[in-house]
Amino acid sequence: MTGAGAITRRTLALAGLGVAAGAAISPASATPRRRKATLSQDDRAAVTDLFSRYVWAYDCTDEEEFLSLFTDDALVVGKGTAYRGKPAILGWFRGLIAMREREGDDTWMHEAGQFRFEPQGQGCLVYAYATHFNANTAKGTRGVRSLGYFTCECVKQEGDWRFHRFSISAWDRTKVPWKKPPPWADA
Repeated sequence: MTGAGAITRRTLALAGLGVAAGAAISPASATPRRRKATLSQDDRAAVTDLFSRYVWAYDCTDEEEFLSLFTDDALVVGKGTAYRGKPAILGWFRGLIAMREREGDDTWMHEAGQFRFEPQGQGCLVYAYATHFNANTAKGTRGVRSLGYFTCECVKQEGDWRFHRFSISAWDRTKVPWKKPPPWADA
């Protein structure tokens, strides 16, 4: 048989080579794709709650709750300054509250959102938007005080998630945070 639809020995031979090549690269012998580690839905919710507890404690000036969110050896990097351990973190917190009082703002409200979780070891790195609202009744002002982002290393300790390394940075639209060195790399 000859013509466009004809099956020749050459066509059969090439088809056989194709089948043999396909069998040689079977899924069983292919390099398995690395599966990225994930957090359970419960852990994701608990870490999100950790951030919620942080903003509520901060905005309501609850020192005890605020400190309970950090490990004993935690590191906070705020605008490039490092605060190590709970006594230093408490000093940082009190300094921020004093700033609010000096400026006469009767409302400071913070919001964390747009979470990105990157599991690592026994914890995870979390990146999130950080928005800070303020209001001053005497001046009749309300607005957004700052826009930035959190980079935090969270660990599970005694069944609860806590901040081990915590930072807040000014917004930078030139590079996503997870492609930068962590803020505590030089701290």
